[in-house]
Amino acid sequence: MDSWTFDGDDQENEDREEGEEGDWFWGGRTATVFLIDAAPDMFEAPEQKEEEEEDTPFICSVKAAHATLMRKVISNDQDLSAVVLFNTRETSNPLDFPGIYVLQELERSGAEKILDLEKLMKISKAKFSQDYGQSTSASIHDALRVCQSVFTKCKSRLSGMSILLFTCQDDPHAGEDQRKRQARSKARDLREAGIILEVLHLGKAFDINKFYKELVIPENDDGEDEDLLSRDHRTLADPTERLSELMDRVRRLEHKQRTTGRVAFTLAPGVELSVSVYTSIRKMYKPSKVNLWKNTNEDVRRMKKEYLEETGELLMPSDYVKYQVYGGKKIKFTLDEVKNMQRIYNTGIQLLGFKPIDSIKPYHYIKPANFLYPDEKSIQGSTKLFAALLERCLARKMAAIVRLIARQGSSVSLAALVPQAEELDNRKTQVVAPGFIACHLPFADDLRNIEQQNRTRATSDQVDAAKKVLKKLHFLYSPENFDNPDLQTHWENVKALALNRKQVDPVDDFTLPNYDIMEKKAGPLITQFKNLVYPPSYDANQPIKRPAASSTSAPKKPKLDPSAIDVAAEAKAGRADKLTVDVLKRWLQGRGVQVTGRKKAQLVQDVMDEVGA
Repeated sequence: MDSWTFDGDDQENEDREEGEEGDWFWGGRTATVFLIDAAPDMFEAPEQKEEEEEDTPFICSVKAAHATLMRKVISNDQDLSAVVLFNTRETSNPLDFPGIYVLQELERSGAEKILDLEKLMKISKAKFSQDYGQSTSASIHDALRVCQSVFTKCKSRLSGMSILLFTCQDDPHAGEDQRKRQARSKARDLREAGIILEVLHLGKAFDINKFYKELVIPENDDGEDEDLLSRDHRTLADPTERLSELMDRVRRLEHKQRTTGRVAFTLAPGVELSVSVYTSIRKMYKPSKVNLWKNTNEDVRRMKKEYLEETGELLMPSDYVKYQVYGGKKIKFTLDEVKNMQRIYNTGIQLLGFKPIDSIKPYHYIKPANFLYPDEKSIQGSTKLFAALLERCLARKMAAIVRLIARQGSSVSLAALVPQAEELDNRKTQVVAPGFIACHLPFADDLRNIEQQNRTRATSDQVDAAKKVLKKLHFLYSPENFDNPDLQTHWENVKALALNRKQVDPVDDFTLPNYDIMEKKAGPLITQFKNLVYPPSYDANQPIKRPAASSTSAPKKPKLDPSAIDVAAEAKAGRADKLTVDVLKRWLQGRGVQVTGRKKAQLVQDVMDEVGA
């Protein structure tokens, strides 16, 4: 079932907690087709280096598809994926084109699809040739048409469609100009239909300029996007022959970037461009538990209704008001008044000025930053103006100070737009996208003055010893090197149950310190620091004793005897709900009322019935 999306999938928790309304829109699903070449060359293992066993290009492609399905199960199980093989002897596709085999239809990631890919990952060349066969006569045009038909058959609304083509043949239609023209024409049709084609070229001697460049970058567009924000570096990256590089490249291509909002960026009166706002960092939580009906395994729907206690009348949302205490009084607001109070400025970004980048300090951090990228669909020419602003900010090392309101109802935020240049790895694969990092800045009301009392200052020898330890144990931190062990353990347990595995794969906890390496690097320095800071009798393994409580602390309230409480008088005064469950039960049992299995609300009602209140 398709889902509704509330102002994009990457909202910030802080904004949601403010009770802001926002806009709902129909999001749809993301669909990906893995188009894998099954030609004989795909089963030829690359040259082994240093006795390392390398997988064949075909096995690497299947592993990449398998890893993507595993990620989708965790990140977004509503996304759809399919696997199509071409250059096979057997034929299985809705258009009945020769040499094309639809291995998996466009469906949600499930345990059966994952297990089928695991079997394919272990298949030998002889077994594959026996079951599916191999050839080199399949047409790229026909393969792309089959992929398009797979999208067309899907009845769900799709928010994004992409084809990831895995091959090691750089010129499949050598000397066949007619087939090349057909493939180029079909690639243009896919772009017009909103289907993105990406080529994952494998093999060391692969030359994308022979054939596939014309599919990825059409002739009429070549050279128009040669600016700071061009995507050519990603699609025309060097070929890869390593599984790790292929996995990383597929992860970047198949990931759907969802915006938090699309807003206008006003540089000056009458000068505007449109940008998309992305959430760069957000905390990942375990999925919430869902109640199922044990007989049919269907989701249990909950309905909550509230009634007025005095009359039993059903309460509607319009019957509620919000209030805030001011001067000892409850100041009431209607829901419309609350919305109007939050709309100080219209949605958008307003340029206020520029500051040097080094003036933005780490202690200015108040919440995760956003990423800004131009949105050419809303305002034409936004990409060129955005690129010009980014280039000059990088050249002068300046950050733009702006007023940022990402969407309707969001709170006003001051932000510093720190420019970020594009970075490529040694294979011309984009690892850092060009754009602005919107670092949210604190207001004067957010700053606090911290007064420290009874401070003990370290001596110069202790400071020097600490510097030596820090210098030896220093390393470059990257969040990509540390997985959350709690989340990983949870998903490994779920995966073992879903795939009927008897054993759970162990999870490597990279947050644990490696004491052996630490001792090897800075063992004597740590000992020296400990001798300078702690007394000789200090033992780190001994628990620290807490000081005894001060005699001036307030005495505890004495417990009242339940038999001394006049329950009837308390009930007539309307304070029966203030009594404990034990008091209520004791009083009711003395009058012969059954109290087994009854909750406090029921006990209070029984007391009220007994006293006739």
